[in-house]
Amino acid sequence: MKGKILVPIDGSENSLRALDLAVELAGAVDASLDLCAVVDTARIARLTFGEPQLEACAYDALTQEAEADLKRAASRAREKSSTKLDTFVACGDPVTEIEVEADRCGASMIVMGTHGRTGLQHLVMGSVAEGVMRHAVVPVVVVPPDRSRSVSKEQTVA
Repeated sequence: MKGKILVPIDGSENSLRALDLAVELAGAVDASLDLCAVVDTARIARLTFGEPQLEACAYDALTQEAEADLKRAASRAREKSSTKLDTFVACGDPVTEIEVEADRCGASMIVMGTHGRTGLQHLVMGSVAEGVMRHAVVPVVVVPPDRSRSVSKEQTVA
């Protein structure tokens, strides 16, 4: 394949599961990794009610958080493989920015996690993974949450 795999990182355990899979895939097909985090400007506006001073503080805090998430993710990837990787922080709509980054870096594939939202929350807010799958021009591999970690009622009734 000899290409690039884009891995959106949001600091969640599920995005790290996606990263682990991407590291394996990169090793198997001799690809490099591009890790990106997106500071969601709509989230900033919702959190700060459009107050400019609060928006600036929220932007700074979320950018620092995104950079820290990327640093941890890059460290995790480097522990598992010597695959070349780059990191990038974007600001804007996550779906759009992931698409822009995929184009910018020349990604051959996107590997990302999803929280698998359902019901009203999914209808109202949508899903970043779903949006990326609908608009991407490269294959998208979506990694579901690790359901084995949740304890079922049958396991607790013993």
